[in-house]
Amino acid sequence: MKKLFGLLVFIYTIGFAQKSEIDSKITFNNDQVLNAKIPFITNLFDGNQIDEITLADKTIKILEDGKKVKYPASEIKKIEFTDLKNKPRIFVYFPAESSKTLIEELYNGNKIKWFRSYQRHGYDGSTLSTDILYKGNVRQVLSILTNNRKRLKVLMADKPELEPLIENINYNRLKEEDLINVLKKYDE
Repeated sequence: MKKLFGLLVFIYTIGFAQKSEIDSKITFNNDQVLNAKIPFITNLFDGNQIDEITLADKTIKILEDGKKVKYPASEIKKIEFTDLKNKPRIFVYFPAESSKTLIEELYNGNKIKWFRSYQRHGYDGSTLSTDILYKGNVRQVLSILTNNRKRLKVLMADKPELEPLIENINYNRLKEEDLINVLKKYDE
């Protein structure tokens, strides 16, 4: 009986220790701005890592004056916050990519944009992410199953001087800063 009680206490503790409320600035489609908290699920092993799937849902839960209020993702234009690792994050409603959820905006330049969409894995519930580049109406997905160097070279063919920078990026361990630097140079 003691073991069962101990197991239940452990499960209860883990279940409630995995949540964190983050101050956020929410901009709605009618340009109304709301400063509120968003309850995020955090990683069991790294309490500073949030689960982005919280914002990649059809309805977004927001804490207004201590009450949980749900808004459809289509009513929200943008959510800005600083995550638990002090990284500024922006999630936007971008119907060209997803008409039901918010996606993360990693870079928004004059010529090219970089977004990351999040989905829940159907079998194990883990979070899957997909990186997408937009250059005008051209949509380019970056993934481990494609030759990202080749695709970036084609996408940025009008600036051949960026080819050495594209070659130097390690796509297996893609660092956001590396790709953002190439995108910034492309936008110049």
